Amino acid sequence: MSELEKQVAADSSCIICHLEKPHGIRICGQFICTDCERDIVHSEVNDAHYQHYVTEMKRIWLSAQSTYTETP
Repeated sequence: MSELEKQVAADSSCIICHLEKPHGIRICGQFICTDCERDIVHSEVNDAHYQHYVTEMKRIWLSAQSTYTETP
């Protein structure tokens, strides 16, 4: 296994369900597994887990903001 493959495997903990999964997407460097991606896409505002998805997506946004903020 190459160093890149090892790093990707180590960073494959889903930010939504917190489980290690082999497949998914990365948004601003954060991993979302395909199961959670599907759940997010098909969720309605009145779904029980909707607020959890919103909260976790905010974490991605805030992480990206702190990463890309320039310092003087």
